[in-house]
Amino acid sequence: MSVIHFLNVLEGDCNIIQHDLGGRVTVIDVSNAYNDVDTAAEKAVKASYERQVMLKANNYVPTNKTNYRQKESPDNPIDYLNKLKVNEIWRFIVTHPDMDHLDGIKDLYSEFAITHTWDTNNNKEFAPSDKFVKYNREDWDFYKNIRDGKYTGTKRLTPHAGDEENYWKDDDIKILCPTPGLVKNANATGDYNDASYALLFTPLKKDGTRWKILFAGDTHDDSWDYILKNHKDEVANIDILFAPHHGRDSSRKYDFLDVLKPRMTLFGNASSDHLAYNKYPPIRITNNQAGYVVVKCLAYGLYIYVKNQEFMKDFRAKRKWDASTYSSTYDGYHLVTLK
Repeated sequence: MSVIHFLNVLEGDCNIIQHDLGGRVTVIDVSNAYNDVDTAAEKAVKASYERQVMLKANNYVPTNKTNYRQKESPDNPIDYLNKLKVNEIWRFIVTHPDMDHLDGIKDLYSEFAITHTWDTNNNKEFAPSDKFVKYNREDWDFYKNIRDGKYTGTKRLTPHAGDEENYWKDDDIKILCPTPGLVKNANATGDYNDASYALLFTPLKKDGTRWKILFAGDTHDDSWDYILKNHKDEVANIDILFAPHHGRDSSRKYDFLDVLKPRMTLFGNASSDHLAYNKYPPIRITNNQAGYVVVKCLAYGLYIYVKNQEFMKDFRAKRKWDASTYSSTYDGYHLVTLK
């Protein structure tokens, strides 16, 4: 049994996969991570107006939806991993080098042994004069040391679509993007979304087929053109889609959804007025509604748990289901099972 944890991390991303073989843990991106000791820069970021905006001022939801105010109580991935009693992260994956996917990386590496780091050969830079306000420049400098081979506490890998290793197969992870060409084009244009990792996670079902769970990073149109050309059958009729770019309506094509047809789409905690609710088929769940989301992957079903009890009650009541009870194992409430 594998378990996925989709964390509520301000306006960034952080996903944790506890794999069923070998006790390995994968963490995909990080945001809102901090340990017990704050540097002066970390204190300044936490106190900044821009950070407070992420917590409260952007806490908007459409008029036809309930505001469950989960945006105001984000998860700290370091605390969450400690709750799971994780000591070692087998692989940490930087989908792409944007700060909402790197927020707190320095503290994450100080608190956990991280065996492998997946990264792209991107050329993103910040000038010394560039100001960091809602994010911490120390995190960027730490990431850049990893990228430049100056940090030796992890083994950095730069896999592309089609690359495979035994542990990746054992953990049911397949890389769909990026290709070297997509990375090269991102470096030339300075738009790094299409250098983002897209990862297909395929735990085994009882009938010998596979569940399809797609972590889409911030993939944009060129990535989806490649995926649909080369992996159309693999991504057709997805069970769960972790929406690209947090589910934001970001001036993009949505024809990939005609193939994916996700049974459930999970949106990150971006400001809800920017989320493309109407582009995606039901069921759509945001961190701002549910808090963190936990997916227990069994051969006979995907069991979905959420942090927020009120959201669970409303979701189930609309379907004329009884409210579920609290699960101490998953620190949440059973929402629905996909079978």
